[in-house]
Amino acid sequence: MTAPGPEETTIPGTSDVRPDIGRQDVTIALVDEAVGGSPERLESAAAAVVARWRSTPWPEGLVALSLFTGTDGTSLLTYAQWDTDGTSQEALREAARDLRPDWHALGLSAGEPRAFEPYRVVRPTDLPEPLPVVQCYPAAFFAMNDGRTARAWVDGLLGKEEKTEGEDRAYPGALAANFHVSADDDGIFLLSEWASEAEAVVHIKEVIEPLLEYMGQAEAGAGRRYAFHTTVPAAG
Repeated sequence: MTAPGPEETTIPGTSDVRPDIGRQDVTIALVDEAVGGSPERLESAAAAVVARWRSTPWPEGLVALSLFTGTDGTSLLTYAQWDTDGTSQEALREAARDLRPDWHALGLSAGEPRAFEPYRVVRPTDLPEPLPVVQCYPAAFFAMNDGRTARAWVDGLLGKEEKTEGEDRAYPGALAANFHVSADDDGIFLLSEWASEAEAVVHIKEVIEPLLEYMGQAEAGAGRRYAFHTTVPAAG
């Protein structure tokens, strides 16, 4: 399948509104994590990323780009949401090539961006009203043998959590856990939403790390924690 062609539209603007991670029209999320920076360099790197997004024509099917900054000041995470059912990972990478930052020039290092399909969104049964603003986004990657294994792993993790912690998931500060399975069937990406980093850290130590050990992913760890920086929605 050919890559989506460029769409000459009005340059998208930025938004202070948190991204809708579980939006129904998104079929693929292209995720790029760049690491090795410093707190002093991160602000200018983030500004350069957003400037590139706003000055480059967007490919057809790209609905939103979101940027997150590592809470330890050493990493950036980009989360590109696409409505392109059936498009290959290679085609998506090619379509997004002009929008991708030059991480090396920004003082960071990154592998190839990876395409993930949204799989399950899990929320507490009793969310506070009004909902607090999301302040922390823990992000983790897990390697799997294939897509069937990946989906079974997510289901098994959540099943074990329900048995040990309860179905309500009444964790202080928890708002959502967004599970994705890689489009090439060899991994999982988890992007969670928390009202505060402090509450996320407690949950990771008390619940997530024991679950990862049980599921054979202790070495992978719980990933990095991010704060929201900017979302650039599609124009129109």
